[in-house]
Amino acid sequence: MAYIQMIERDEAQGDLKSWYDKVGNPDGTVDEVMKVHSLNVDSLRTHFELYVSACHKPSPLSRVEREIVASVVSRINGCRYCMVHHSTGLDRLLRGERPDLVGQLREGIHTGLSERERAMANYAAKLALTPDDITSDDTDALRQAGLDDRAILDLAQVIAYFAYANRIVLGLGCELESFDVGQLPVGG
Repeated sequence: MAYIQMIERDEAQGDLKSWYDKVGNPDGTVDEVMKVHSLNVDSLRTHFELYVSACHKPSPLSRVEREIVASVVSRINGCRYCMVHHSTGLDRLLRGERPDLVGQLREGIHTGLSERERAMANYAAKLALTPDDITSDDTDALRQAGLDDRAILDLAQVIAYFAYANRIVLGLGCELESFDVGQLPVGG
């Protein structure tokens, strides 16, 4: 259980019930990362909208690339909750291709990544660990790996979103739900 009170789905009313219906999983559950906002529906709405914008809206970054970055940042931040959710989502997106990639990412190994993915993972790690060390050389390296400025913007957005989400999860004590991997939405 989280460190703060959460309103369960079956107790939700009004706007909260509507948002639980929107953010809920196919099996009827609501992930703790969303449920932890239940005392402030505006916070839940804002979190969800930021998540959708960073991870699901059209982008020059593929969903696979965004899940790789989510996994890298969450691992660096020590957020097992997001690491499991998003590496599981990555595994579902890959549909059996690149079978060792998820395990490698969970271990912090980036050898299974393409040059473009590795450049994004390196940038994600640097921005997560030492954001004040980012320079134009870092964005130039991303351009050399094939990212345009829109892709670089979207990459920074994904990294920043997971900095936020990881701290919500860790700071408020969200526990990893036991879930049926088949029921987890792609992207978690």
